[in-house]
Amino acid sequence: MKIIRKPLIYIPLILIIGIIIWILIPNFESDFDDTPRKSTQYWELSTGSKIAYTQLKSEVESIKSTIIYLHGGPGGYIDNSTIETYREISKQGYNVYLYDQIGCGLSKRLKNPDEYTVDRHSKDLKEILEKLNVPNVILVGQSWGGFLASYFVSNNPNLITKLVLTAPGQIHPVYSTNYDKFNTPDYIYKLTDIDERINKINTKINDFSFREIIWLSLAKVSRNTSFISDNKVDGILHKISKEFVKAMVCDSTIVSKPVGRPGMYCSMFTNQSYENVPESIRNDMKKYDKPVLILKPECDYLDWEFAHEYKELYPNSELKVIKKSGHSMNIENQQDYVSEIIKFIKSDI
Repeated sequence: MKIIRKPLIYIPLILIIGIIIWILIPNFESDFDDTPRKSTQYWELSTGSKIAYTQLKSEVESIKSTIIYLHGGPGGYIDNSTIETYREISKQGYNVYLYDQIGCGLSKRLKNPDEYTVDRHSKDLKEILEKLNVPNVILVGQSWGGFLASYFVSNNPNLITKLVLTAPGQIHPVYSTNYDKFNTPDYIYKLTDIDERINKINTKINDFSFREIIWLSLAKVSRNTSFISDNKVDGILHKISKEFVKAMVCDSTIVSKPVGRPGMYCSMFTNQSYENVPESIRNDMKKYDKPVLILKPECDYLDWEFAHEYKELYPNSELKVIKKSGHSMNIENQQDYVSEIIKFIKSDI
């Protein structure tokens, strides 16, 4: 019996080692594309960020303004369709810069996930502006990028000439009780209802494997990218995005497969920081009296009230609906999307 028992005592240890190896082996399901484009350049910032960007140069000699585009997320990235959309805008005499926020897309990942904060993204943007050192900067923020743009101008109002918010994300801290006042005849309160589709998508994107649940839990608790790598968790967010893109359009039959690399650590920890934005932000937004354009897609999955709160807070703002388009407006209605932005930035208001 002693001869049999001796090997048995090693079984729990073998199982533990096996589980650890199973958890830590690479994510072979990751099929995102993190190959730099020919147009990809990099900014090295004093904050420690290495930021990937694409510049679209004006096709006319006299440059009217510089446009900087902030992508959605947190954790999103600049995709090819956005670049091609803004190429149309650059043809009108604008230099355009589209960059991946730190921890996203082709930009560097941070070793310490706690450094992913709203304030860090804002500081990176400020240094980018200092590097460019150009007048007449127009900031365009998509989804979460709309809130980041608002956070930035709240702290740096004199650096931005005009602001464009496209399908802007919710303002934090959230005052949901304020939304009741938007249900009045003065507003188009209810647009195309895609709630049923969103519910189905949410079910699918929350269907994680057991190993993915462990990875995400350990990533959040350990806050250590050496233990649970960016590659592992970025692969999970990429898998989620394959389902979530169906919520980004009116017509789900035209959905294209996402190929870029999202940033899960950036998403998790920036969102955590997002919840702790100072309450003074709304008062600071009210002080920004330069022109603001808010574009709201007809089939947006975000609540209609979010856009109206931006409209209410900014004293010199206008809100336009982009018909027959979802959250990613340039996919289904690029013509109206581009037209409204160009008309706004050319105006003297």
